[in-house]
Amino acid sequence: MFSPEERQLMNHQFGLSFEPHSSPIATFKLTDLFEDAPMQQLIDVYNPLIKGLEPSVGAMYFTSSIIMFSAALHYMVAKHPQAIDFAPERFSAEVVFIDGQYSYYTVRFRVDEAVSVDIHQQEEHRIEQRNELLASLYAKTIRPMIESLHRVTGTPLVQMWGSFPRITYTYEHLIAQEQDEVSRKRLEDDYSYIKEEMPADAFGMKRNPYKHKYTLLDNPYNPDEPYKMKPTCCMFYRTEEGYYCYTCPRLKPKDREERRQKILADLALKQANG
Repeated sequence: MFSPEERQLMNHQFGLSFEPHSSPIATFKLTDLFEDAPMQQLIDVYNPLIKGLEPSVGAMYFTSSIIMFSAALHYMVAKHPQAIDFAPERFSAEVVFIDGQYSYYTVRFRVDEAVSVDIHQQEEHRIEQRNELLASLYAKTIRPMIESLHRVTGTPLVQMWGSFPRITYTYEHLIAQEQDEVSRKRLEDDYSYIKEEMPADAFGMKRNPYKHKYTLLDNPYNPDEPYKMKPTCCMFYRTEEGYYCYTCPRLKPKDREERRQKILADLALKQANG
């Protein structure tokens, strides 16, 4: 269904693996995570590993993994003649340690049963199929996990769903590197659909969380490429030795400006010293 190179890309970019991890710290059937007790077990295992000072840290970090998992289907529908069925019973979630240049703990998703779904290549039919597949993804697979996280950790639903616009970065990256005009147009159209037209029903919210207008921030490293303020706080500041990210919506403008000035001063000193 997918080449080894495509599977490697999905593993690296979306945290979607077609093989079990060699030494997972914990593994859960995805459908089990719809229930409070297994989700509590996942948070109890995961939160200490990421040095979270409260359960909402684990909830927001896990939500980040869920966002990338959902992005995998977006990618398949736009880029491939086939996708896989994202029904929750076909997946597991693994708490794992990623050892590399940047080592970290994360939750990744494993395909237990790869069931092929042919994607219509005639655009009118593809669009109709896309809408159905994405609605099913969020209503039947993503939403139950988000709501379970809310019940177990108390993290506001609006905060978790509010972080989903970060899929923007995935779309922008894929569109920028796409060489095929048809694929680029599909990516652009799909991106426009989720931001502007996708119904809120699938999320169980009054408003589609993808309808988000980013606030642009000065980038001290490259003024020509402003940063986007994060749509919601990722909770890094509530980890051991954590702090507010430069793009955190909770960071006061005065504190952000002080940090920007310090970065500029450090860059000027580095340049002066060669």
